[in-house]
Amino acid sequence: MAGGWSAGDYLGRPLRDLLDDVASGDPVPAAGSLIAVVGALAAGLAATVALRSTARLPDAHEIAERLDRLRALIEPLITADAADYAEALGFSDRAERAAAIRAAAEGPVVVVEAVAEVAEIAAALAVEGNPNLRYDAAAAAQIAAAAAEVGAQLTEANVGEAEPFPRAQAAAQKARVAADRTRA
Repeated sequence: MAGGWSAGDYLGRPLRDLLDDVASGDPVPAAGSLIAVVGALAAGLAATVALRSTARLPDAHEIAERLDRLRALIEPLITADAADYAEALGFSDRAERAAAIRAAAEGPVVVVEAVAEVAEIAAALAVEGNPNLRYDAAAAAQIAAAAAEVGAQLTEANVGEAEPFPRAQAAAQKARVAADRTRA
């Protein structure tokens, strides 16, 4: 079986495959796939904090379910980002390549918007959730914010200040504000 992103969805493969593929020197998977990975992990960590905060939060299960939905939104983009950018890189015509890269930029923006929400929820959990897990909640918020920041930078690198960069930039700012609340 061939390696790389084309060998199948990373969700159904060993983590080692993704680690090896990122380090392979191939152009994809790269940062877009990685922000989806860490964003999904941050959502999962925050969901764990929520589920372990039922004594303090009557809506803990609903919070965890929202985080699970965000994770489910992000996870397919781990492989899709690599596939979309590989397709874009396959165009030799500059205009076609630029159009494909603009289209491919939508995936990271979806990740940025989702992880911004993860950061906000995790920051709230750091204050309101199980006090024994406040550092886990803070870590989830900070990891999500870092993913949002990188995603916004990737979007700017690919589309400049055109759409969808303003969306990514706004979401990254929300994530930074949420993560900063956990550092106080």
